[in-house]
Amino acid sequence: MTELETRTFEIRTDKLKKEERPLRLLMLADLHNRLWGEGQRELLEAVDAFSADMILCAGDMVLGRRQAGMEYALTLFEGLAKRRLTVVAANGNHESRMRQLPEQYGTQYGKYAARLKELGVQIPVNETLRTGFGSMSVHIHGYEMPLVYYRKFCVRRFDGGDLERKLGSPEAGAYHILMAHNPVYFRHYARWGADLTLAGHLHGGIVRIPGIGGLISPQARLFPGYDRGLYEKKGKYMVVSPGLGEHTVPIRILNPPWLTGIIVRGTG
Repeated sequence: MTELETRTFEIRTDKLKKEERPLRLLMLADLHNRLWGEGQRELLEAVDAFSADMILCAGDMVLGRRQAGMEYALTLFEGLAKRRLTVVAANGNHESRMRQLPEQYGTQYGKYAARLKELGVQIPVNETLRTGFGSMSVHIHGYEMPLVYYRKFCVRRFDGGDLERKLGSPEAGAYHILMAHNPVYFRHYARWGADLTLAGHLHGGIVRIPGIGGLISPQARLFPGYDRGLYEKKGKYMVVSPGLGEHTVPIRILNPPWLTGIIVRGTG
């Protein structure tokens, strides 16, 4: 079994006062219903070691296949609920197609979402959650991208107006976290006003070539950009997880799974 790594990135914002304690976020993405030890023990121990203020799941925690199991993903959320932390789970393309195509997937998404809500997990589907940390107002946006942007063998031109139509304009003065799953369109997310975008989807490029990066994306595109790590554009940031699981091509070469920590430090 591939070893799990915890990677931590530090970013800065003038929306939080420099004398205040930094915000500690923990991102999970692309679990694809993988089991990390009995009762998700290994993953939950890593969660505990990070001491997060919030846990943000950036999509594809389950497998969007007919009659696919979701018990391991639910086991993880049950474990997280016991930690009494704020947990937010946005939809990736797997959850999105389950939600949008009930004629194919039946009640799978409804059962999944209902159980998460029972556990206190918030699921913003093209919605904004408003909370705070210290003196900073924090807005967490769950963006469900149209499924056409996940089709194989193409990268479709992004309609940046879709963000505005679904989420409105970012409120001035707040710190905006956009959970967008697909990292390909980072420049549009930054232009919209996301201070921090959380994404996954590309699985780190599956196979990594030293000095070059990931080899292939789920859309079967070679050498995808934004495959994993921290990116910045004019003071706006994106963190991309290579994921916690696999599907379809169940391999990773030089590409370990990540539990991704983000420390937001104030400079205001």
